[in-house]
Parts: sequence; C-alpha cells; structure tokens
Amino acid sequence: MQFFQTLSIQSRLLLLVIAPVFALSCTFLLFDFQKQLQNDEDKLSQHALTTAKFLSAVVHNQTELHGRPYIDRLLKASQLDREPYLSLMISDAVNRPLAQLGASFIVGESLPQQDTHVMQHATHDVTMVRIFTTEPKHALLGYVFVAIDKAAMLEDHRQAFIRNIGYITLGLMLCSVLVYWVSRSISQPIRELTAALKRFVVGNQHISHVKNSLPEIHSLQTTINEISREMQHVEADMRHRIQDAQAQLRYQARHDALTGLVNRQELERRLQQALEDVKQHKANHVFCYMDLDQFRVINDTCGHPAGDEMLRQISMILSQRIRAEDTFARLGGDEFGLLLSYCQVEKAIEIAAQLRQMVEAFRFMHEGRLFQTGISIGIVEVTADLKDVGQITRHADAACYVAKDNGRNQIHLFHPEDDVLLKRHVEMEWVLRINEAIEHNDFVLYCQGIFPMQQKELPPFYEILIRKRDENGGIIPPAEFLPSAERYQLMTKIDRWVIQHAFMALQPLFKTQSATKPFIVSINLSGMSLGDATLLPYIKNCFANYEISPSHVCFEVTETSAIINIDNTIKLITELKAMGTRFMLDDFGSGMSSFSYLKHLPVDFLKMDGAYVKDITINKVDLAMAKAIQSVAESMSIQTIAEYVEDQATLDCLGEMGVAYAQGFYLNRPAPLSEALSRHFSAHHPLQKQTASQTAIATDISA
Repeated sequence: MQFFQTLSIQSRLLLLVIAPVFALSCTFLLFDFQKQLQNDEDKLSQHALTTAKFLSAVVHNQTELHGRPYIDRLLKASQLDREPYLSLMISDAVNRPLAQLGASFIVGESLPQQDTHVMQHATHDVTMVRIFTTEPKHALLGYVFVAIDKAAMLEDHRQAFIRNIGYITLGLMLCSVLVYWVSRSISQPIRELTAALKRFVVGNQHISHVKNSLPEIHSLQTTINEISREMQHVEADMRHRIQDAQAQLRYQARHDALTGLVNRQELERRLQQALEDVKQHKANHVFCYMDLDQFRVINDTCGHPAGDEMLRQISMILSQRIRAEDTFARLGGDEFGLLLSYCQVEKAIEIAAQLRQMVEAFRFMHEGRLFQTGISIGIVEVTADLKDVGQITRHADAACYVAKDNGRNQIHLFHPEDDVLLKRHVEMEWVLRINEAIEHNDFVLYCQGIFPMQQKELPPFYEILIRKRDENGGIIPPAEFLPSAERYQLMTKIDRWVIQHAFMALQPLFKTQSATKPFIVSINLSGMSLGDATLLPYIKNCFANYEISPSHVCFEVTETSAIINIDNTIKLITELKAMGTRFMLDDFGSGMSSFSYLKHLPVDFLKMDGAYVKDITINKVDLAMAKAIQSVAESMSIQTIAEYVEDQATLDCLGEMGVAYAQGFYLNRPAPLSEALSRHFSAHHPLQKQTASQTAIATDISA
C-alpha cells in the first residue's frame, strides 16, 4: 500500500488497467487453449475409435481372420495412411500382428478387457477395439489398433497460442498507449497546476489555462484563476496598505504625534550630520534649546488637553518663522529644539529674539480665559570642539536654564567660561552624587542641642542635621549639596532617608534611657515633602516599624515652605499632632506675612529667624522684631526658640525677653549622632555649666 501511494497518476492508471487486463487475457487464453486442446484430442480419439470400430465391423463377421494379404489390402483400401493417423494395426486373439499400416508401435503383452480402450502417450494415442465373431458363437477374433499422432495437433495449438499471445501483447501495447494518453491528459494539467501553485506561493498569482485539458481540470483551473485574480487584488491592496503603513511608521518615527514637528530622535540625527559637516567642511550651524515659561500653569488650571492645544498653536506660529533649511523639533513636554543650518551666531540670536517676541505676543484663549506665556532660549554654536550630540544638547539646555534664572523669557548664549553655566554643571554633578549617597548610605546624621532657658527641668531638643561623607572619609557640609537637591527635586528622598535612619539610630535609646534623661528630636521637612501626599503614610509606617513614640519627635518646617503649601501643611500638622508629635515653625519672621499665617498653623514652637537673633544686642530693629515675635507667641501660647546664639550677652538678652529655648555655637556645636547622644546621657545642662562643647546630633537639613 505504501508503494502504491508513492506512484504517480500515470503509473497508477497503467498498473490498475494494464495489469488486470493482461492477467485476465492470459487466464482466458490458457483456459481456452486447454479447452480447445482437450476438444481436439477428444475429436481425434473419437475419430480413431470410429475408424477402429469400422475396421472391426468389416472383419467381425468372419469366423476367422484371413491371411496377411487380405488384411493388407483391407488397410490400404481404407485409405487411413493420412494425418492424423500415425499407424493402423490388426492383430489376432493373442495379440500377434497380422497386418500394419504406418509406423510401428508396441502395444504391450497385457491388454485391457474392455471392448474399446484408448491408451494415451506423450506424442500419440492408441485406440484399441476388440474383434468378435458372430457365427456360430460370440468369440474373440482379434484386435484393431489405431494410433493417432498428436504432435502436429500440439504444434498447431502452440503456434495458435503464440499468435494469441502476440495479439494480446499488441492489444496491451495499444491499451498502454491509450492509458498513457488518458493519464497524461489528467496528470499533465495537474503538474502544471502544481507548478503554478508553487509560483503562486512565491508571489506569481497567475495560472494560465492548459490546452486540451479535461473539463474537470478546466473547471479547477478556472476556479484557481478566479482565486488568483482575487488574491492579486488583495495583494495589491495589502501592498498599498503596507506601503502606507511603512510611510506612516517612518513619519511617526521622525515626527512628534502632537505637533507634527520633527521629534528628538530625528533632531539628534540631523545634529550629528551638522556636527560632521562642521568638522569636515567648517560650516556654521547653531542650535537653540527652547522651553516655555510657566506652561505648567496651563496644565494645572485648564487640564492637559488645553495644554496640548496650546502647544499645537505655538508650534504652528513658530513654524512660520523657521527657514526651509532649518529643523524645528519638539523635544518633549514644553521643550523645543531648533537647528539653524548655515547660520552665524549673530543671525541666530536675531531669529531667537523674533521667536521670543512671537511667543510673548501670543494669547491662548480657553473657555473664556486668556493666558499668556513666554519662552526661554539657550543658544549654542556647533563647533568642531564639541564631542558629540549629547554635549551640544547639554550646553544648550544649560544656557536655557541660565535664561530662566535670569528672569525667564530671556535668551542666553552659551560660553564655555560662563560662571553661571559652570555652577549649573556642578549642580548637575551633585544630582548624581546625591542619588548615589542615598543608594549607598553615604550620608551621615549629626545633631545640635536646643536647650530650655526658663524651665531647666524641661527635656532638651536635638535637631537632626545631615552631612555627606566624601571619598576620603571627610565631611561635606549641607550647603554644598542641598541647593542642588532643592533645585532638582531630590529633597523628598533626602527627608525620607533622614527620617528612616534617625528612627533606626534612636530606637534603642528611646526604649532604654529616654525615661531617665528624656529628650526630643527635631527633624526638618522640606517644602517639597510638605506637598507629597505619600509622606504622611510613610511617617506613620516608620513610627510603627521602629516603635518610636510620637511624643519624642518634633517635625520642623520653614515658614516659607509652610506658606507655599499651606493646605497640605495644615493637614499634615493636624494628622501628626493627633498622634502626639509636635511641630516647630522655623525661620519665623523671614516672610512678609508671617503673623497673618501664624494663626492658621497649629504649631507648638516658633524658631526666630537667626537674622534677628545674632545682632540683637547691637541692633534696635532686630531687638524690636524679636520682642514682637515673642509677644505674639506668648499670646498664642506658643513657645519660642532662638537660634544663632553665639555669646553670653545674646543669651542673657533672650532670657530677659522670656524666650523658652536657645540654640547656637555658644551652647554646643553639631556633632555626630552617636557622640551627641552619649554626651546627653553623661553631661550636665549646658545652661547650668557654661561650656561651649556639649551634645550634638547629626546631619543638617536646614543649615
């Protein structure tokens, strides 16, 4: 069966048609040959028997057989010497030959007892008939033998068989030709269809008609051609769609989806080409980095859809001034980039000024409200000294930053020796170092004591401060890195690091020794943290995880940050005071509206701005301001704290005013947390023993 399945249609037809026909033909031929041979043998035997009986009838009326001459004449007279007779013989009763015509043959001594009998041999048959007398009594007179020659008959039949085999072979050959032609008329169109379908698979969808194909094959070809035509239409349609999609993808890969301008990736590619052009051909190219001013106000006030619409309109307005050879791109958010090709710096500044004026004159209308914005532009000349595109964009971004620092809606040209840009570069480096310090715990906690002046039995405060450890193990003061942290929104991370590590360090002390010598720690919170909605849950988790009693903790916020985030600050203070913590308002008096906001902030302590304290003994205005703050605090039952206490005279003056707590270098200096706490549990009160080196707890946030 497996062999049959591997055969082609032609082979199968030949095998299924020729083989059965040949087998049947041979079977019928053999059957007919045997039957005809048997019939001819039977006829010969019957003829021989008839002849023998005829001869026996001639002599059976005789009482005895006459002599040999009589019998010879009888045999000759019978004319039996022709084919198929081989021989005739008459013998007596004892089987002695009396007369013979033809070839001699041996009968044998014992003869059968039948009256007639046929003795068959390979090449001849011998028919025997017994001769009896009729008078006077039925007695055996002799025998008549007739030998029939079968060789001629067999030869005739063999020749006839060979001829029939030839006829059958010829018929089979003709039949094979016919079958081959029929099978080819079927298989050849199928082969052509198969080849066409293979071409169809690889992209050639046309299948032509095969000549002289069968109706069924023709119908199949017609159907496949219809499918092919449909597939050609589908392929053409898909090809067009793919081409459109590819074009769309190429466009999207190079353009901004919101404004339709070139995107950052395409701009950087063109900047790279411009840089290579400058290095190879000394061409003049200028890059401008542009950032919209106060764009966040639009998003926060009207929502992001309005902000997007404003970006689209500004993009359309600025595109009108862009030259054909220039590249105007949106870098993301409210930032744009402009590559001025083959342009001198002076011309670039002129174009930038025109763009700034266009944005300044633009008015955005949304739901009846009119908005105005500006744009800060940083310009950098593309020179051969620049290493790569990243350096170009960094310089332009730094120049744009300086333009914003100069009052926004300004233009600033980058110069390598620009002090402001160098400062920004240092700040950017600090961003990396701060993140690494947070990740690797390279900050160090310090603290400085805040001691009671009126009621010496009250527990002291220790303000938690922060420092950074440098590569050589030295200590870096907070003034070096906190401005960068504030500018680049890293204060929230620092505040959380301080809270967590302060609680970790204070946990064992609060459990074991705070009852004998109690103290309160003061932790600074930045303005950015006050606006963080997740800060409150974080602080609560720290209280729970480190088992710190809220009554031992005071959080310190500056007046400026509290006013900026007044609602969030009030909510945070209320929630934490409900848990038992205390709050201190730092740098009080530095703002213009200090007293008006104070009644809305439920704080426990006011820390006077050090600017009023350090010259209180020599400046009457500072003394008056300090007394006013003390008077307002007393009327609101809020305790005051004076910082920057640097001599005994200042300390005495504050004591006479009724200030509750004092803090400054005269009382003690900031020290590492572990050292400060060990001194706390071993030292006397600094206001009882006037020593300038007492306890301190690490890491400053405010100073």
